Amino acid sequence: MISAYGAHLRRQRYGAGQRRTLAAIRDTQWAPAAVVQQRQLDELNRVLRRARATVPLYADRIPGRELRALGELSSIPLLSKAEVRAAGRAAASTAIGESTWLEVHTGGTTGTPLTVYCDRPTLQRNYAFFARFLESAGLGMRSRVATFAGRVIVPPGRSAPPYWRYNVAGHAMLCSSYHIGPGTVGAYADALARFRPEFIDSYPSSIAPIARHLIAHGDTRIRPRAIVTSSETLSAPVRALLEEAFDCPVFDHYGAAEMAALITQCREGLYHCNSDYGVVEVVRDGRPVRAGETGEIVATGFINPVMPFIRYATGDLAVRADSTPCACGSPFPALTEILGREDDVLVTPEGHRVGRLDPIFKAVASLTETRIVQDATDHVRVEMVSEAALEPGELAELQRGLHDRLGPAMRIEFVRLPRLERSSSGKSRSVVNLVTASRP
Repeated sequence: MISAYGAHLRRQRYGAGQRRTLAAIRDTQWAPAAVVQQRQLDELNRVLRRARATVPLYADRIPGRELRALGELSSIPLLSKAEVRAAGRAAASTAIGESTWLEVHTGGTTGTPLTVYCDRPTLQRNYAFFARFLESAGLGMRSRVATFAGRVIVPPGRSAPPYWRYNVAGHAMLCSSYHIGPGTVGAYADALARFRPEFIDSYPSSIAPIARHLIAHGDTRIRPRAIVTSSETLSAPVRALLEEAFDCPVFDHYGAAEMAALITQCREGLYHCNSDYGVVEVVRDGRPVRAGETGEIVATGFINPVMPFIRYATGDLAVRADSTPCACGSPFPALTEILGREDDVLVTPEGHRVGRLDPIFKAVASLTETRIVQDATDHVRVEMVSEAALEPGELAELQRGLHDRLGPAMRIEFVRLPRLERSSSGKSRSVVNLVTASRP
Protein backbone atom coordinates (compact mmCIF):
# COMPACT_ATOMS: atom_id res chain seq x y z
CA MET A 1 0.00 0.00 0.00
CA ILE A 2 2.88 2.36 0.72
CA SER A 3 4.34 1.65 -2.71
CA ALA A 4 0.95 2.22 -4.32
CA TYR A 5 0.64 5.57 -2.57
CA GLY A 6 4.22 6.33 -3.61
CA ALA A 7 3.25 5.71 -7.23
CA HIS A 8 0.31 8.13 -6.82
CA LEU A 9 2.62 10.82 -5.43
CA ARG A 10 5.10 10.25 -8.23
CA ARG A 11 2.37 10.85 -10.82
CA GLN A 12 1.44 14.11 -9.09
CA ARG A 13 4.99 15.37 -8.66
CA TYR A 14 6.68 14.22 -11.85
CA GLY A 15 5.80 14.23 -15.51
CA ALA A 16 6.24 16.34 -18.62
CA GLY A 17 5.82 19.61 -16.72
CA GLN A 18 8.48 18.71 -14.20
CA ARG A 19 10.89 17.66 -16.94
CA ARG A 20 10.32 20.86 -18.95
CA THR A 21 10.85 23.07 -15.91
CA LEU A 22 14.00 21.20 -14.90
CA ALA A 23 15.46 21.54 -18.39
CA ALA A 24 14.73 25.29 -18.38
CA ILE A 25 16.17 26.03 -14.96
CA ARG A 26 19.26 23.94 -15.63
CA ASP A 27 20.03 26.25 -18.55
CA THR A 28 19.32 29.55 -16.79
CA GLN A 29 20.84 29.07 -13.33
CA TRP A 30 24.35 30.06 -14.45
CA ALA A 31 23.41 33.28 -16.27
CA PRO A 32 25.34 36.46 -15.36
CA ALA A 33 24.16 38.05 -12.11
CA ALA A 34 22.74 41.11 -13.89
CA VAL A 35 20.65 38.89 -16.17
CA VAL A 36 19.42 36.85 -13.20
CA GLN A 37 18.39 40.02 -11.35
CA GLN A 38 16.50 41.42 -14.35
CA ARG A 39 14.67 38.14 -14.90
CA GLN A 40 13.79 38.07 -11.21
CA LEU A 41 12.38 41.61 -11.34
CA ASP A 42 10.35 40.78 -14.47
CA GLU A 43 8.92 37.64 -12.85
CA LEU A 44 8.19 39.51 -9.63
CA ASN A 45 6.16 42.12 -11.49
CA ARG A 46 4.26 39.38 -13.31
CA VAL A 47 3.41 37.67 -10.01
CA LEU A 48 2.34 40.97 -8.42
CA ARG A 49 0.08 41.90 -11.36
CA ARG A 50 -1.63 38.52 -11.29
CA ALA A 51 -2.04 38.48 -7.52
CA ARG A 52 -3.49 41.99 -7.39
CA ALA A 53 -6.01 41.13 -10.10
CA THR A 54 -7.08 37.65 -8.98
CA VAL A 55 -6.35 37.14 -5.26
CA PRO A 56 -8.76 39.04 -2.95
CA LEU A 57 -6.21 39.18 -0.12
CA TYR A 58 -3.86 41.30 -2.25
CA ALA A 59 -6.35 43.62 -3.94
CA ASP A 60 -5.47 46.53 -1.64
CA ARG A 61 -1.97 45.45 -0.59
CA ILE A 62 -0.17 45.61 -3.92
CA PRO A 63 0.40 48.93 -5.74
CA GLY A 64 -0.99 49.25 -9.24
CA ARG A 65 2.35 50.12 -10.78
CA GLU A 66 5.38 48.17 -11.93
CA LEU A 67 8.33 47.94 -9.55
CA ARG A 68 11.45 49.44 -11.06
CA ALA A 69 13.85 47.68 -8.69
CA LEU A 70 13.76 44.73 -6.30
CA GLY A 71 14.26 47.10 -3.38
CA GLU A 72 10.82 48.62 -4.03
CA LEU A 73 9.23 45.36 -2.88
CA SER A 74 9.50 46.73 0.66
CA SER A 75 6.61 49.12 -0.15
CA ILE A 76 4.25 46.14 0.17
CA PRO A 77 3.27 45.25 3.77
CA LEU A 78 4.63 42.12 5.39
CA LEU A 79 2.25 39.16 5.39
CA SER A 80 1.90 37.07 8.55
CA LYS A 81 0.86 33.45 8.86
CA ALA A 82 -2.10 34.57 10.99
CA GLU A 83 -3.32 36.81 8.15
CA VAL A 84 -3.12 33.95 5.66
CA ARG A 85 -5.05 31.65 7.99
CA ALA A 86 -7.71 34.30 8.60
CA ALA A 87 -8.08 34.96 4.86
CA GLY A 88 -8.71 31.30 4.03
CA ARG A 89 -9.73 30.95 0.39
CA ALA A 90 -9.46 34.70 -0.08
CA ALA A 91 -5.69 34.06 -0.15
CA ALA A 92 -6.16 31.95 -3.31
CA SER A 93 -6.69 32.96 -6.93
CA THR A 94 -10.20 33.31 -8.36
CA ALA A 95 -8.78 32.68 -11.84
CA ILE A 96 -7.92 29.02 -11.27
CA GLY A 97 -10.80 26.59 -10.91
CA GLU A 98 -11.09 25.00 -7.47
CA SER A 99 -11.63 21.59 -9.07
CA THR A 100 -7.90 21.58 -9.92
CA TRP A 101 -6.72 22.58 -6.44
CA LEU A 102 -4.66 20.32 -4.24
CA GLU A 103 -4.23 20.89 -0.51
CA VAL A 104 -0.90 20.83 1.30
CA HIS A 105 -1.12 20.94 5.08
CA THR A 106 1.66 22.20 7.25
CA GLY A 107 2.15 23.12 10.86
CA GLY A 108 5.46 24.76 10.09
CA THR A 109 8.03 25.16 12.84
CA THR A 110 5.47 26.91 15.03
CA GLY A 111 3.04 23.98 15.02
CA THR A 112 0.20 26.31 13.92
CA PRO A 113 -1.73 24.57 11.11
CA LEU A 114 -2.01 26.15 7.68
CA THR A 115 -3.63 24.89 4.48
CA VAL A 116 -1.79 25.80 1.29
CA TYR A 117 -3.62 25.46 -2.03
CA CYS A 118 -1.74 24.56 -5.20
CA ASP A 119 -2.26 22.42 -8.31
CA ARG A 120 -0.41 19.63 -10.08
CA PRO A 121 1.65 21.96 -12.34
CA THR A 122 2.79 23.81 -9.21
CA LEU A 123 3.88 20.59 -7.52
CA GLN A 124 5.79 19.59 -10.62
CA ARG A 125 7.53 22.96 -10.76
CA ASN A 126 8.45 22.61 -7.09
CA TYR A 127 9.96 19.16 -7.59
CA ALA A 128 11.87 20.36 -10.63
CA PHE A 129 13.69 22.84 -8.39
CA PHE A 130 14.34 20.10 -5.82
CA ALA A 131 15.72 17.91 -8.60
CA ARG A 132 18.10 20.71 -9.61
CA PHE A 133 19.30 20.91 -6.01
CA LEU A 134 19.88 17.14 -5.94
CA GLU A 135 21.82 17.33 -9.18
CA SER A 136 24.13 19.90 -7.60
CA ALA A 137 24.89 17.24 -4.98
CA GLY A 138 25.55 14.61 -7.65
CA LEU A 139 22.19 12.89 -7.17
CA GLY A 140 19.07 12.19 -9.20
CA MET A 141 15.37 11.96 -8.42
CA ARG A 142 15.50 8.17 -8.89
CA SER A 143 18.48 7.65 -6.60
CA ARG A 144 17.92 5.18 -3.76
CA VAL A 145 17.04 7.27 -0.72
CA ALA A 146 16.49 6.66 2.97
CA THR A 147 14.27 9.36 4.47
CA PHE A 148 13.68 10.49 8.05
CA ALA A 149 10.84 13.01 8.23
CA GLY A 150 7.56 13.67 9.99
CA ARG A 151 5.38 10.88 8.61
CA VAL A 152 4.07 8.28 11.04
CA ILE A 153 5.60 5.22 9.40
CA VAL A 154 4.86 2.62 12.10
CA PRO A 155 2.61 2.70 15.20
CA PRO A 156 3.96 5.02 17.93
CA GLY A 157 3.94 2.27 20.55
CA ARG A 158 6.02 -0.22 18.58
CA SER A 159 8.77 -1.57 20.84
CA ALA A 160 10.73 -3.66 18.34
CA PRO A 161 11.92 -3.17 14.76
CA PRO A 162 11.17 -2.66 11.98
CA TYR A 163 10.77 1.09 12.41
CA TRP A 164 10.78 1.58 8.62
CA ARG A 165 8.84 0.70 5.50
CA TYR A 166 9.70 0.60 1.80
CA ASN A 167 8.29 2.58 -1.12
CA VAL A 168 9.33 0.53 -4.13
CA ALA A 169 7.92 3.09 -6.58
CA GLY A 170 10.03 5.84 -5.05
CA HIS A 171 13.20 3.75 -4.52
CA ALA A 172 12.87 4.82 -0.90
CA MET A 173 13.25 3.46 2.60
CA LEU A 174 10.91 5.46 4.85
CA CYS A 175 12.25 5.60 8.41
CA SER A 176 10.36 6.69 11.51
CA SER A 177 11.76 9.74 13.27
CA TYR A 178 9.73 8.93 16.38
CA HIS A 179 11.45 5.71 17.49
CA ILE A 180 15.08 6.80 17.51
CA GLY A 181 16.79 6.34 20.86
CA PRO A 182 19.83 4.72 22.48
CA GLY A 183 18.19 1.28 22.36
CA THR A 184 17.11 1.43 18.72
CA VAL A 185 19.90 3.16 16.78
CA GLY A 186 21.70 -0.14 16.19
CA ALA A 187 18.66 -1.59 14.43
CA TYR A 188 18.39 1.53 12.25
CA ALA A 189 22.09 1.22 11.35
CA ASP A 190 21.69 -2.44 10.35
CA ALA A 191 18.66 -1.64 8.19
CA LEU A 192 20.43 1.24 6.44
CA ALA A 193 23.44 -0.98 5.77
CA ARG A 194 21.18 -3.57 4.13
CA PHE A 195 19.34 -0.95 2.04
CA ARG A 196 22.54 0.80 0.84
CA PRO A 197 21.02 4.24 0.12
CA GLU A 198 22.66 6.50 -2.42
CA PHE A 199 21.66 9.40 -0.20
CA ILE A 200 19.93 10.02 3.12
CA ASP A 201 17.30 12.78 3.33
CA SER A 202 16.73 13.61 6.98
CA TYR A 203 16.07 16.03 9.77
CA PRO A 204 19.48 16.66 11.40
CA SER A 205 18.11 15.53 14.79
CA SER A 206 17.01 12.17 13.34
CA ILE A 207 20.22 11.11 11.62
CA ALA A 208 22.65 12.54 14.22
CA PRO A 209 22.07 9.81 16.89
CA ILE A 210 22.65 7.13 14.26
CA ALA A 211 25.85 8.89 13.18
CA ARG A 212 27.10 8.91 16.79
CA HIS A 213 26.38 5.19 17.05
CA LEU A 214 28.34 4.49 13.85
CA ILE A 215 31.37 6.41 15.09
CA ALA A 216 31.27 4.84 18.55
CA HIS A 217 31.22 1.34 17.04
CA GLY A 218 33.62 1.97 14.17
CA ASP A 219 30.83 1.04 11.74
CA THR A 220 31.70 1.99 8.15
CA ARG A 221 29.04 -0.03 6.32
CA ILE A 222 26.84 2.94 5.33
CA ARG A 223 28.47 5.02 2.62
CA PRO A 224 25.94 7.18 0.75
CA ARG A 225 27.06 9.72 -1.82
CA ALA A 226 25.54 12.59 0.18
CA ILE A 227 23.41 13.52 3.18
CA VAL A 228 20.60 16.00 2.48
CA THR A 229 19.17 17.83 5.49
CA SER A 230 16.30 20.25 5.99
CA SER A 231 13.55 21.51 8.32
CA GLU A 232 15.82 22.09 11.33
CA THR A 233 18.89 24.20 12.02
CA LEU A 234 22.02 22.33 10.94
CA SER A 235 24.82 23.29 13.31
CA ALA A 236 28.51 23.07 12.43
CA PRO A 237 29.16 20.28 15.01
CA VAL A 238 26.33 18.14 13.63
CA ARG A 239 27.54 18.71 10.07
CA ALA A 240 31.02 17.55 11.07
CA LEU A 241 29.52 14.54 12.88
CA LEU A 242 27.57 13.45 9.78
CA GLU A 243 30.54 13.93 7.47
CA GLU A 244 32.72 11.81 9.74
CA ALA A 245 30.17 9.03 10.25
CA PHE A 246 29.11 8.64 6.62
CA ASP A 247 32.27 9.89 4.85
CA CYS A 248 30.32 12.07 2.42
CA PRO A 249 29.34 15.73 1.99
CA VAL A 250 26.26 17.22 3.65
CA PHE A 251 23.91 19.53 1.72
CA ASP A 252 21.38 21.51 3.70
CA HIS A 253 18.39 23.33 2.25
CA TYR A 254 15.50 25.53 3.34
CA GLY A 255 11.99 25.42 1.94
CA ALA A 256 8.43 25.03 3.12
CA ALA A 257 4.97 23.90 2.07
CA GLU A 258 4.16 27.57 1.38
CA MET A 259 6.51 27.30 -1.62
CA ALA A 260 7.64 30.89 -1.15
CA ALA A 261 11.41 30.40 -0.87
CA LEU A 262 14.05 27.85 -1.77
CA ILE A 263 17.50 28.26 -0.25
CA THR A 264 20.04 25.57 -1.11
CA GLN A 265 23.55 24.95 0.07
CA CYS A 266 26.38 24.58 -2.43
CA ARG A 267 29.62 22.61 -2.14
CA GLU A 268 31.37 25.75 -0.84
CA GLY A 269 29.01 25.84 2.16
CA LEU A 270 27.05 28.99 1.31
CA TYR A 271 23.24 29.03 1.19
CA HIS A 272 21.98 30.37 -2.15
CA CYS A 273 18.54 32.01 -2.42
CA ASN A 274 17.22 30.55 -5.69
CA SER A 275 16.31 33.73 -7.58
CA ASP A 276 14.16 31.94 -10.14
CA TYR A 277 12.03 30.39 -7.37
CA GLY A 278 11.25 33.66 -5.59
CA VAL A 279 12.62 36.70 -3.79
CA VAL A 280 14.20 36.27 -0.36
CA GLU A 281 14.65 39.34 1.83
CA VAL A 282 16.46 39.28 5.17
CA VAL A 283 14.91 42.01 7.30
CA ARG A 284 15.38 43.42 10.77
CA ASP A 285 13.51 46.40 12.24
CA GLY A 286 11.89 47.06 8.86
CA ARG A 287 15.11 47.32 6.86
CA PRO A 288 17.28 44.91 4.89
CA VAL A 289 20.22 43.67 6.94
CA ARG A 290 23.81 44.24 5.92
CA ALA A 291 26.39 41.51 5.32
CA GLY A 292 27.06 39.57 8.52
CA GLU A 293 23.85 40.72 10.20
CA THR A 294 20.96 38.50 11.30
CA GLY A 295 17.39 39.10 10.21
CA GLU A 296 14.09 37.42 9.46
CA ILE A 297 13.55 35.60 6.18
CA VAL A 298 10.76 37.32 4.22
CA ALA A 299 9.74 35.37 1.13
CA THR A 300 7.86 36.07 -2.10
CA GLY A 301 7.25 32.95 -4.18
CA PHE A 302 7.02 32.65 -7.97
CA ILE A 303 5.90 29.09 -8.61
CA ASN A 304 2.37 28.82 -7.12
CA PRO A 305 -0.26 30.90 -8.97
CA VAL A 306 -3.06 29.25 -6.98
CA MET A 307 -1.96 30.73 -3.64
CA PRO A 308 0.96 33.14 -3.92
CA PHE A 309 2.80 34.23 -0.77
CA ILE A 310 4.02 37.83 -1.12
CA ARG A 311 6.39 39.30 1.49
CA TYR A 312 5.60 36.39 3.79
CA ALA A 313 7.24 36.78 7.21
CA THR A 314 8.48 33.27 7.93
CA GLY A 315 9.70 33.79 11.50
CA ASP A 316 12.98 32.12 10.53
CA LEU A 317 16.33 33.83 11.03
CA ALA A 318 19.33 33.93 8.70
CA VAL A 319 22.66 35.72 8.31
CA ARG A 320 23.28 37.65 5.10
CA ALA A 321 26.52 36.95 3.22
CA ASP A 322 28.52 39.67 1.52
CA SER A 323 28.34 40.26 -2.24
CA THR A 324 31.59 38.44 -3.06
CA PRO A 325 30.86 35.94 -5.87
CA CYS A 326 30.73 32.38 -4.57
CA ALA A 327 33.45 30.03 -5.78
CA CYS A 328 30.75 27.58 -6.89
CA GLY A 329 29.81 30.02 -9.67
CA SER A 330 26.19 30.56 -8.67
CA PRO A 331 24.88 34.09 -9.35
CA PHE A 332 22.18 33.73 -6.69
CA PRO A 333 22.46 35.90 -3.53
CA ALA A 334 23.79 34.05 -0.52
CA LEU A 335 23.37 33.56 3.22
CA THR A 336 26.10 32.28 5.49
CA GLU A 337 23.77 30.65 8.02
CA ILE A 338 20.16 29.74 8.62
CA LEU A 339 19.65 30.01 12.36
CA GLY A 340 16.12 28.71 12.87
CA ARG A 341 13.15 30.41 14.41
CA GLU A 342 12.99 33.48 16.63
CA ASP A 343 12.01 31.22 19.52
CA ASP A 344 15.08 29.03 18.90
CA VAL A 345 17.23 31.82 20.34
CA LEU A 346 17.79 32.22 24.07
CA VAL A 347 17.54 35.68 25.62
CA THR A 348 19.58 36.38 28.74
CA PRO A 349 18.21 38.41 31.69
CA GLU A 350 20.34 41.28 30.37
CA GLY A 351 18.61 41.06 26.96
CA HIS A 352 21.45 39.45 25.00
CA ARG A 353 20.46 36.97 22.29
CA VAL A 354 22.33 33.65 22.22
CA GLY A 355 21.87 31.07 19.48
CA ARG A 356 24.41 28.31 18.96
CA LEU A 357 25.36 26.42 22.12
CA ASP A 358 26.21 23.04 20.57
CA PRO A 359 29.98 23.25 21.16
CA ILE A 360 29.46 23.19 24.93
CA PHE A 361 28.22 19.60 24.80
CA LYS A 362 31.04 18.20 22.68
CA ALA A 363 33.22 17.67 25.75
CA VAL A 364 30.86 15.02 27.19
CA ALA A 365 31.19 11.91 25.03
CA SER A 366 28.30 10.03 26.65
CA LEU A 367 25.72 12.63 25.60
CA THR A 368 23.65 11.50 22.61
CA GLU A 369 21.00 14.26 22.49
CA THR A 370 20.44 17.59 24.23
CA ARG A 371 17.83 20.30 24.25
CA ILE A 372 17.84 23.63 26.09
CA VAL A 373 14.43 24.95 27.10
CA GLN A 374 14.12 28.53 28.37
CA ASP A 375 10.95 28.66 30.49
CA ALA A 376 11.63 31.94 32.33
CA THR A 377 13.71 35.02 31.69
CA ASP A 378 16.31 33.76 34.17
CA HIS A 379 15.94 29.97 33.93
CA VAL A 380 16.84 27.27 31.40
CA ARG A 381 16.28 23.53 31.59
CA VAL A 382 18.89 21.34 29.89
CA GLU A 383 17.28 18.07 28.79
CA MET A 384 19.84 15.33 28.13
CA VAL A 385 19.88 11.80 26.76
CA SER A 386 23.07 9.99 27.72
CA GLU A 387 24.48 6.48 27.77
CA ALA A 388 25.33 6.87 31.47
CA ALA A 389 24.69 9.36 34.24
CA LEU A 390 27.00 12.34 34.02
CA GLU A 391 29.76 12.74 36.58
CA PRO A 392 29.63 15.79 38.88
CA GLY A 393 32.69 17.20 37.14
CA GLU A 394 31.02 16.91 33.73
CA LEU A 395 27.90 18.69 34.97
CA ALA A 396 30.06 21.41 36.50
CA GLU A 397 31.90 21.87 33.21
CA LEU A 398 28.61 22.16 31.30
CA GLN A 399 27.32 24.66 33.83
CA ARG A 400 30.45 26.78 33.50
CA GLY A 401 30.16 26.76 29.71
CA LEU A 402 26.52 27.81 29.82
CA HIS A 403 27.13 30.55 32.38
CA ASP A 404 29.99 31.86 30.22
CA ARG A 405 27.50 32.35 27.39
CA LEU A 406 24.24 33.08 29.21
CA GLY A 407 25.63 35.10 32.10
CA PRO A 408 25.81 34.43 35.86
CA ALA A 409 22.17 35.46 36.48
CA MET A 410 20.78 32.57 34.43
CA ARG A 411 19.65 29.63 36.57
CA ILE A 412 20.46 26.27 34.98
CA GLU A 413 18.73 22.95 35.64
CA PHE A 414 19.90 19.59 34.23
CA VAL A 415 17.37 16.83 33.55
CA ARG A 416 18.31 13.37 32.24
CA LEU A 417 15.64 11.73 30.07
CA PRO A 418 15.41 8.35 28.30
CA ARG A 419 14.64 10.17 25.03
CA LEU A 420 13.67 13.61 23.82
CA GLU A 421 10.06 14.07 22.78
CA ARG A 422 9.54 15.20 19.22
CA SER A 423 6.91 17.52 17.81
CA SER A 424 3.91 16.22 15.90
CA SER A 425 5.93 16.76 12.71
CA GLY A 426 8.78 14.57 13.97
CA LYS A 427 11.22 17.43 14.50
CA SER A 428 13.42 17.93 17.52
CA ARG A 429 14.64 21.46 18.22
CA SER A 430 17.89 21.85 20.13
CA VAL A 431 16.79 25.17 21.64
CA VAL A 432 13.24 26.10 22.64
CA ASN A 433 12.42 29.54 24.00
CA LEU A 434 9.01 29.30 25.71
CA VAL A 435 9.27 32.89 26.91
CA THR A 436 9.33 34.50 23.45
CA ALA A 437 6.92 31.90 22.07
CA SER A 438 4.27 32.90 24.65
CA ARG A 439 4.39 36.61 23.81
CA PRO A 440 1.49 37.96 21.73
